[in-house]
Amino acid sequence: MQTIEGVKNNHIVKILKGSSDIKFIVIGGMHGNEHSGLLAFEKIIPTLKKVYHPEKGSIYFLKGNIKALQKNERFIDKDLNRLWLKKYINNEDDTNVEIKQLKILNELITNDICQNKFDNCFFLDLHTFSAKSGVFCIPASNAKSEAFALSFGTPFIEKLAETLPGTALSYFGNKGMTSVVFEGGTHNTPEATKNLIAALWHSFAYAGLVDDNLPQVIQSRQYIQKISYQYPHQLELIYHHKLKDWHHFKMNRGYYNFKPIEKSENLAYQDNKKILSPSQGYILMPLYQKKGSDGFFIVKEKKPE
Repeated sequence: MQTIEGVKNNHIVKILKGSSDIKFIVIGGMHGNEHSGLLAFEKIIPTLKKVYHPEKGSIYFLKGNIKALQKNERFIDKDLNRLWLKKYINNEDDTNVEIKQLKILNELITNDICQNKFDNCFFLDLHTFSAKSGVFCIPASNAKSEAFALSFGTPFIEKLAETLPGTALSYFGNKGMTSVVFEGGTHNTPEATKNLIAALWHSFAYAGLVDDNLPQVIQSRQYIQKISYQYPHQLELIYHHKLKDWHHFKMNRGYYNFKPIEKSENLAYQDNKKILSPSQGYILMPLYQKKGSDGFFIVKEKKPE
């Protein structure tokens, strides 16, 4: 039987240990059908080991929902990225696959890595989606997280974190950590892996862990700009279509991230009834997979104040 330390180690892909108090935590595979983040780790780590500055801080590459990743399922019992709440972290249920992993990951990040000091910690959660096109960032609701998200030069979605209770993004952001989700593309595609690699190089340079003038950083930033320039950049959430387990939901075909939509447009069917858009805007993360509690989001471009 594995010890608690052995179970924690299962979630650790690689640690680049530094001498500074800065801790940069990056996690892939929070959802078990999203493997691109872990593939990005494999590709970046060999080069990163040669060029990063250990005197600037430590980098922790973590794996999320191990059990679901093994089965290529979004989750087994519950969505791991909706459980980051005290009621689940303090839950004594040892039969739920995701709650068990939640407790291990929380102890690993909060106690072992950050040692309950969050001001000097970064948290980057790598994700992909079932729709086509359009990378973007979601910051936690604090100024440092918003500045980090804005630095990528991708679309940046305000107010989205607050509508998704129980995400690791919000949990660590509320503790004062610089916390961002980077959505890198369509599940398990070569493009998504490439996008996430570029996001990692930018992130490590932003945190001072590698040089800004490193060729990989320069090329990654140019690449992110190239794939993002055609989209509106600063957006805010105006609608979230939530789903319950009993809903039978089917998104209409042809939707992709940042596709313009009109008010009253027929977007999907739920329990054999039309779902009409309540507003004009851009659609975000239309659901084209079996599991998920979010049918779609609608965002609009934020007007300068």
